[in-house]
Amino acid sequence: MTTLDNELLKNKRQMLWTSALLVILGGVLFFFSLDRQIVSILKTTLMIEMHVTNTGYSSLITAFMIPYTLMYFISGLVVDRFGSRYVLTGVVLLMSVATLVTGMATSLTGLMIGRVILGIAESGTVPALTLAIFTWFKAEQRAFAFQITNLIQSVGLIIAPPFVAWMTLSSGWRFAFFIPAATGLAVALLWFFTSRKTPPKEDTDSRSPAATVTVPVAQRYKMVLTSKPIWMLIIARLLTDPFWFFYQYWQVGFMQEKLGLTLAEVGKLLWFPPLASVIGVLGVCYWSDRLVAKGYDPTRARLIIIWSCTCLAPLTFFLPSVNNPLVAVGIMTAINFMCASWLSMATIMMGGLAPRVAIATAIGVMSALGGITSIIFNGFVGSIIDALGYSVPIYFGAALHPLGAILLAVFFLRNKSFQKKQII
Repeated sequence: MTTLDNELLKNKRQMLWTSALLVILGGVLFFFSLDRQIVSILKTTLMIEMHVTNTGYSSLITAFMIPYTLMYFISGLVVDRFGSRYVLTGVVLLMSVATLVTGMATSLTGLMIGRVILGIAESGTVPALTLAIFTWFKAEQRAFAFQITNLIQSVGLIIAPPFVAWMTLSSGWRFAFFIPAATGLAVALLWFFTSRKTPPKEDTDSRSPAATVTVPVAQRYKMVLTSKPIWMLIIARLLTDPFWFFYQYWQVGFMQEKLGLTLAEVGKLLWFPPLASVIGVLGVCYWSDRLVAKGYDPTRARLIIIWSCTCLAPLTFFLPSVNNPLVAVGIMTAINFMCASWLSMATIMMGGLAPRVAIATAIGVMSALGGITSIIFNGFVGSIIDALGYSVPIYFGAALHPLGAILLAVFFLRNKSFQKKQII
């Protein structure tokens, strides 16, 4: 076998290995998304089963959001220090435990304990996955690779409504938790054993020292918190995260309580928004990477997607007045696509703005601070809905993404380095 043949075989094996790990990373996010959706889909069922009010349901969401938010201040540092192999294995195992505990609950307190554990576990998932993407892929490939994992993740979002509805109606709502818990255990073991060997890749990022350099915790935070572009992106997430969390946790309740759908009807309809969304986001991520390949600054390319997708936000204002379930699903599809595009682009942007040795730390800080505003917003939502219905929080939330897009435009368009093409 010639030297050229050996090189081709080596490249093929490396590509297969990288592809396999990418699929497994998507499997981690699949479990992440499926696990998070179960409680929201069973909102009305659990409220009847355990005599929970909308205010009590808000407390259940807060029980997840507080540890989820606070742990982000730590999880990013842990990922930067120990890498994605051990962190992802640990957090997926802990998510499985949380899901099992939730399925065994007999009261609101039991449900809250399960959600607290889940919040602790889930905080490490996105920082670890983002660091992995920035380790294995070049700048012009990252958004597409990131969206491939999101594509697999969205399978969880797509199958969650019909799966949870079918399992609840056929075997009882507890099995809607037990089966995902077993799935999470399998995903954790698969990731641990297949990620033993990291695919080698030349580091093309000259922004910072090699990722293997040990950097003190205080220095990592200083790198993140003294950057004006990073802070502007964080502020945009502070504004927009509350509506995304509200949408995720209250959409099924809206369909059942406002439009009168049954759980079975919800299962038949709400698989479509995440399916259409993931196809759309895959397309805009590809578009974003093509802009980078043509010479656009990576941050500029991601911002173009954010500004374009935000044009869908006005559709949200029509949702409270809709009486037709199919029209409501159409509007929810637009909301899902806009929010998912925002999250994907903001995460990739942060990875490009932060120094390589502090990427996961930056992701953690951004997610934590966005979680704080989400806790505040969703902490009051239950009482507002009990008193005034769904219209007020929907109208308020619909204005948040446009406001975030305006702030990003004001800041980055004033910086001339983001207004022209650059050779990467």
